[in-house]
Amino acid sequence: MRYSNLSWHVEKARLAEAESDLISMTEAANKMERCCYYKQAWKTFQAIAALEKSKHGRLWRGPCDRVRTLVVEERKRDLGDELRLVHLVAQAAADVCELIVQTEERLIPLFNRSFPYVRFISANDALPQDNETAWTTYEQLALFYAHNEELILNSFLPLSPPPTSAINPRGLGISWYSKAIHKCLPSLENWAELIRDVRGRVQSLQYQEGRAGLKELVQKSGRPVKAARRIDQFKDLDGFASQVASVQRVLTISNTTAHMAGALGIPCVVVLDSKSVTTWPDHVDKSPFYPNTVLVRRRNMDWTSTLREALELLFHIEPARGSSMTPSSEQ
Repeated sequence: MRYSNLSWHVEKARLAEAESDLISMTEAANKMERCCYYKQAWKTFQAIAALEKSKHGRLWRGPCDRVRTLVVEERKRDLGDELRLVHLVAQAAADVCELIVQTEERLIPLFNRSFPYVRFISANDALPQDNETAWTTYEQLALFYAHNEELILNSFLPLSPPPTSAINPRGLGISWYSKAIHKCLPSLENWAELIRDVRGRVQSLQYQEGRAGLKELVQKSGRPVKAARRIDQFKDLDGFASQVASVQRVLTISNTTAHMAGALGIPCVVVLDSKSVTTWPDHVDKSPFYPNTVLVRRRNMDWTSTLREALELLFHIEPARGSSMTPSSEQ
């Protein structure tokens, strides 16, 4: 985005703020974030939070505001946004006496293990109500601790899956389906052609495998794909983190699998259509929030070529652990 375009979005956000138009403010902030203008995006999200006037007390003014208790409100955006930003609680916890984070029940076990010095609670749990308690949001933490690409990269801390999951990671994890009907995705035939050439274990990291066509994928590819049916992503995100951590690399469309692999620090390639996707940068092939993740866009290619390029790139991302799987072309 050119500076003139950035100025336009900043002005759009300013005018929307004057009219308390939270929807237009959010649209402008999301656009600035996708274009990697992080500081301006976080400032707009902070203005949104101030307009919403949390019930938890006063808005936190930053690391110099030495409050006794700081409450991070439950996220307002998608699950992927929380997985991208949750590691910032580590820095906030060092600047306050007590840090409380409101989140979903299904995330609490994973977050508790990853950040044991932070208190994670559900949205229904009681909170302190006194003059020594302030509130904040994930985006405001980003404004204070991660307002440019260098700070975002340097602040990365991988989540900690259940300890048994990463003892002997092996194989390729894949996720190919989304229930969001507006997404343009590779077909089962495209995926089948790709994994037919992959040696070693292929693990499904897909939710609703029956609806997603796992059986058909196995039939079309002529090879086994280990099912993930025992893990319900919608209810057990700690179990899902364990499953993602059990593979060496992940090839996926943009969904929860992409964000979980990124947050765990596992080598991952996310396959995207040419359209803008809210949670990923528009014009670059990396997200600073996930150092081991690469983005591959279809652009003018067909999906088969796009997937093959993605798989090749995936095997050039150095895994944190030893690898025992290679595509047949590398044999």
